[in-house]
Amino acid sequence: METLSLKIKVTCPNSGNNGTGTETTRGIIKVDGKELQKIQLTGKESQEHQLTLDLDEGEHTLSIEHTFSESPVSALVIEHIEIDEIDLGVLTYNGVYTPTYPEPWYSDEVTAGRPPKQQIGNGMDGSSCLFMGWEGKYELKFSTPLYEWLLQNI
Repeated sequence: METLSLKIKVTCPNSGNNGTGTETTRGIIKVDGKELQKIQLTGKESQEHQLTLDLDEGEHTLSIEHTFSESPVSALVIEHIEIDEIDLGVLTYNGVYTPTYPEPWYSDEVTAGRPPKQQIGNGMDGSSCLFMGWEGKYELKFSTPLYEWLLQNI
């Protein structure tokens, strides 16, 4: 069993189109499918979430889900992820964002020959996987012992 400290900073860079700056954007932080923290941002807000995890040795998945945006111009953006006071930096780009595209927009795009990517990231799309404009899920796989995983992936 390894105890890790997790620090995640998220933001909503847009305040929406109604001009009040009170639109809500929500999400959930999970590890291995277990909900650890709810996210609720209002307008252009940033939050830092600090959590302590007790994990068995092996493979794990950190998930940050964008579950709701009141405004269509809102997004849930992952600013940074730290584990045990180590900023993962470019390792966060190895995560994968799987958007949940709305209908009929998605079907219209496919019909027009412009199918949107089913997944964004996995080290191939720069920081795009950290910008969740559509509702959806960001996932980053890591393993413990953490320092072994870091050495293998740096």
